[in-house]
Amino acid sequence: MNAKVEQLYLKTGRGEPMQAADALTLVAGLGVDGDLNAHRLSPRQMLVTVASELEALALPAGALRENLVISTAAPEHVKPGAALVGAGGLEIRLTMYCEPCKQLLPLVADLAGMIGRRGVLGVVVRGGRLRRGEVLDLIPGRHPALPESPYQKFLDFIPTIPRGKVVRYADVAMAIGADHSFVRAIPGYIKRSLGADLPSHRIVSARGHLLATVPDQARRLAAEGVPAASAAVDLDTFLWRGEPGGGACMTVGSERTVILSKS
Repeated sequence: MNAKVEQLYLKTGRGEPMQAADALTLVAGLGVDGDLNAHRLSPRQMLVTVASELEALALPAGALRENLVISTAAPEHVKPGAALVGAGGLEIRLTMYCEPCKQLLPLVADLAGMIGRRGVLGVVVRGGRLRRGEVLDLIPGRHPALPESPYQKFLDFIPTIPRGKVVRYADVAMAIGADHSFVRAIPGYIKRSLGADLPSHRIVSARGHLLATVPDQARRLAAEGVPAASAAVDLDTFLWRGEPGGGACMTVGSERTVILSKS
């Protein structure tokens, strides 16, 4: 089945108006080139909406701050796990529904009624140039859908942190598709998962300090070549941002779907 690219938008800054474009450059593992949400750790690199849904909501294209508006005869297949594939091999993997937030209140009165209707977030599996008017293949079920549970996303993400690297609470929140404010939940997730044989020792505080909740963290990091002088890690050297070769991937249960490269 097909999906036609009706509109394209670039989000250049928080609170800034969306910029309409005739074409966007998609970068594998990163997202839309020049977009605010482009990040190698994020499952929210771009937002896809369906034109018929915008019409049903009486909203103009771009109102939901989406990057891509498509039209398709099968809108029910635009959901997590599906893929949009271009003729040149470009591929967008749809990861999770974009949850309604307070930013939509000027547009819609009932946020609860927007659940599942704002659009679907995605990541760029293979990059290329995406053009308005282009027809893409819509392939349902091409990828596993990400878990709905933030805790399960946490459990799936932690094993992908490479040896010899660390991430901060905020990086974990980004990687599981949660708002920055979700960092408050990360310490509880770490405590809850200590018996799960995860490399939680690769998580540090915002300033690189070791965590009191992680047993033997300094020794375990040192064994991977990460010194922790004064109980802190040098983030300039050891912080992982999802760079290629580090092993960034989305994990679902026991099945791991590689987005960049598998460690």
